[in-house]
Amino acid sequence: MSERDFDFWWNVAGDWVEPPNYRRNGWSGMVRASIDGRIHYVKRQLNHRCYTLGHPFGWPTASREWQYLLRLRELGIGAPVPVFHGARRTVEGVEAVVVTEELTGYRDLSGWAGLAPDARRALAATVGALLGRLHRARLQHSSLYGKHVMARRDGEGFTVALIDLEKMRPRLFAGMAARHDLEQLRRRQDLFDDADWAALTAAHAARFSGA
Repeated sequence: MSERDFDFWWNVAGDWVEPPNYRRNGWSGMVRASIDGRIHYVKRQLNHRCYTLGHPFGWPTASREWQYLLRLRELGIGAPVPVFHGARRTVEGVEAVVVTEELTGYRDLSGWAGLAPDARRALAATVGALLGRLHRARLQHSSLYGKHVMARRDGEGFTVALIDLEKMRPRLFAGMAARHDLEQLRRRQDLFDDADWAALTAAHAARFSGA
């Protein structure tokens, strides 16, 4: 947890990588800032809420994202390092912020175009295994596009992480989470061909079953 306070992160200077997007009667945006030689991503929100059974009157989507950043760390599933989270009520509404460290050396799936078939298949299998662990825990990403799956080359293999967790949710049945996310990713990525996808789903099934 960062020792810096809410005001620091709310006001820290940086470049908007996601300019404020106005929706849900509020807005949400993300700044890329360099702090102590490290790149941080600072998501800022005003009145940007979601509604769940546990929070019927709404809570910031940044707070939900923070919760799942911590949960994925507990599970050993790759995700950005959580640095700071806070929310406060002001005269304008509820402000919220969540801060993570940059995933150094990672690229989203579209950034791996041009991989040799064997390497692409290895990446697909790594993605499948990670998702198998996620879904076995009955967690659904809910926004699983290729741009939200990050990968880094590690020797002969890959390390994979998930980003943009603000729509993540628990499901009653693990199979429901798996079906939703895999169908969504199949439609929303342009790297893996049919043979790659077969490797991904085989690795997913093995990890999903606890192998």
